[in-house]
Amino acid sequence: MEVIPAPTAQAGPPGNTQAPSKHRWWALAVIGLAQLMVVLDATIVNIALPSAQQDLGFDNNDRQWIVTAYSLAFGSLLLLGGRLADLFGRKTTFIVGLVGFAAASALGGAANGFTMLVVARAVQGLFGALLAPAALSLLTTTFTEAKERARAFGIFGAIAGSGAAVGLVLGGLLTEYLDWRWTLYVNDVIALPALIGAIFFIGRSVPAERPKLDVLGVVLASGGLFGIVYGFANAETHDWDNWMTWGFLAAGAVLLAVFFLWQTRAKHPVLPLRVLADRDRAGALSAMLISSVGMFGVFLFLTYYLQSTLGYSPVKNGVAFLPMVGALMVAAQLATTWLVPKLGPKIVVPVGMLLSVGGMVWLTRLGLDSSYAAHVLPPLLLLGVGLGLTMPVAMSYATLGVEAQDQGVASAAVNTTQQVGGSIGTALLNTLAASAATDYAKDHMSDPLVKANAALHSYEVAYWWSAGFFAFALIVTVLLFRGKKKANAPAEVAEETEAQVAATADAPTMADAAAMAEVPATVEAAATPVLVGAPDAGPSGAAVIRGQIRDGAGAPVPRTAVTLLDSSGRQLARATSGADGSYAVETVEHGSLVLIGSASGYQPQVVTLTLNGASVSHDLVILPSPGGLVGTVRGGTAEALPGALVVATFQRGDVAASVTTGMDGGYRIVDLVPGDYTLSVSAPGHRPAAVPVTVSAEITRSDIRLSVAATLRGTVQTQDGRALDDARVTLIDAAGNVVGTRSTSIDGSYAFTDLSSEQYTVIASGYPPVATQVTLNGTQEGVDIQLGHKEVQ
Repeated sequence: MEVIPAPTAQAGPPGNTQAPSKHRWWALAVIGLAQLMVVLDATIVNIALPSAQQDLGFDNNDRQWIVTAYSLAFGSLLLLGGRLADLFGRKTTFIVGLVGFAAASALGGAANGFTMLVVARAVQGLFGALLAPAALSLLTTTFTEAKERARAFGIFGAIAGSGAAVGLVLGGLLTEYLDWRWTLYVNDVIALPALIGAIFFIGRSVPAERPKLDVLGVVLASGGLFGIVYGFANAETHDWDNWMTWGFLAAGAVLLAVFFLWQTRAKHPVLPLRVLADRDRAGALSAMLISSVGMFGVFLFLTYYLQSTLGYSPVKNGVAFLPMVGALMVAAQLATTWLVPKLGPKIVVPVGMLLSVGGMVWLTRLGLDSSYAAHVLPPLLLLGVGLGLTMPVAMSYATLGVEAQDQGVASAAVNTTQQVGGSIGTALLNTLAASAATDYAKDHMSDPLVKANAALHSYEVAYWWSAGFFAFALIVTVLLFRGKKKANAPAEVAEETEAQVAATADAPTMADAAAMAEVPATVEAAATPVLVGAPDAGPSGAAVIRGQIRDGAGAPVPRTAVTLLDSSGRQLARATSGADGSYAVETVEHGSLVLIGSASGYQPQVVTLTLNGASVSHDLVILPSPGGLVGTVRGGTAEALPGALVVATFQRGDVAASVTTGMDGGYRIVDLVPGDYTLSVSAPGHRPAAVPVTVSAEITRSDIRLSVAATLRGTVQTQDGRALDDARVTLIDAAGNVVGTRSTSIDGSYAFTDLSSEQYTVIASGYPPVATQVTLNGTQEGVDIQLGHKEVQ
């Protein structure tokens, strides 16, 4: 087998880990449906609780368990669910979670008692813990092009932020016009199209190297989260003085502390601490956690106000939140596709927090005689815009730049912060509001409207605390998020690199630049990036460009030559990526510079960066060079075989490519991903052949020679020369193996085709049987057989 060097590959598109799926927008619809199903459950069942209680006959003390059972299972198992998505593939985990969630919803809708309903809600939480992180990680890995990612996260974040409000509307409608059970059955209605869409539109993703499960880490994380969630839930139903409240909270905090300590030592950690190390990611997760605490002040206490004070029905109460949902959706798209690329998250997210603070403070002015249009709607719209600027951006940055093998657990971290934040918000704000109502009632016993005013005062206290949480989140996000230049806003990078690579791809200096960036065969992988600075690149005032070189699967690519050029093609600096794929180059130059990454077996990657003196971070994704197969198909006498079918199949059996040979017997298959294949060749009059072949990043030659297919035919006759039909003829090779069996036709003929050239034994049934030896040499042979008996007259 001869290897022919491949021609120089052109630079691929920058920044993406893989080619985008053609069904990605349908996949977004499927992921959005699944996310809607999960977030609806936070509020839709709450509306139905009074009706369910009346139907199933459980008391007020038990009612909280309908909510708590779901929260405990969901919150404590999220990290495990995220890691399982990394272990077994995101699509598989997504479908299992979807089917399980739908089945549990059907079980809950058919519940004939309190126990059955609680069990169904716990199972819902279990499968929700699989579904939620798988959905977010699928979104992250499906949309890798920055502008599309921004748009997709705007839509997804709008669904996540408005799901609770939609749940209020839908819960009220279903409870009032159908039955409380439909607040659970509705999940099956949503799950069916989502399941069909997931099968057809979501690509299968199996990790190239499956990580092992850290069992101790799972136990510590699940136990710790269980303690935190149960502790806050117990505070809501009992009191902060209850020993179980502080006992579970303390146990949860200790277990989580031990968990994080163990993650620094575990060989295969559940939550690799590198996921939390990035400042932008820490800011995003903090924003999700703290804003989730404050957000419950909107949905929980404003619902109380609308229904108890203004006398709204459940349906009217839900409809009242719809303007906020609309404002949130518009703001989400505006934030992710325009504001963040222009301003960066350090400005957009804190502004969203500031608007949320303003909305909560505005709600503190509500009175017993306030109207919806004048007093409720304006702060709701303000809150919608604030949350729209915050949640989608935080979700996007919480998963941006995470390695492929950690996407599931990173997504689980996002969902965990939301769940824990919601649990803290519900318990803490309820407790504070209840204490405020009690104190107000004690101090205003003579007030004829003491009950209504006490409730109104409790709502006001909750709004102030929620405003405080949003203000705290504002400070945290200002401190943690990096500025626009350092954060590398995704959509801006996409616009810049797409336009500039297109402008530089055809420049005459690019071929020379790619050649300059080739890695010598003798270079060994370095443990850390090796700087090869230009003479004029000194430490004083030099900007550093650093990042990581990854392949299409997200794995680091060591020994990649990274070259920095100015606009005239002059080399400014050069470095070789380390074993972890990291690199760093220094330069004192400003303006538009060309960064090239090149490694053996990969397509060179070329991007243009604009420097203003500040250091920047930029990861390069280099794709394997497409390999190819060439060769000639010849017959048994070395003659060329035109029209032969040549098929290359993957090891799993799928066809990669197929061609037919030309008049000279030659074939050429291009654009094959490097790897192992099976090459199958067939031609008329010849025996097919199959050979294994390994395709590299270069052109691989594989010549195939086919042997001529021999044919054995003849007739079976009686001793008096008459043809004998339906006689049995068996062909046996030299090793004694039966090659085939034929029955003669009405004229006594038989035939064996597609035979190798070797010695055979032909046996025809008779009294006694007749056996004849024949040697085939690649041509047709005729063997007539006369049976040893006469027909009875």
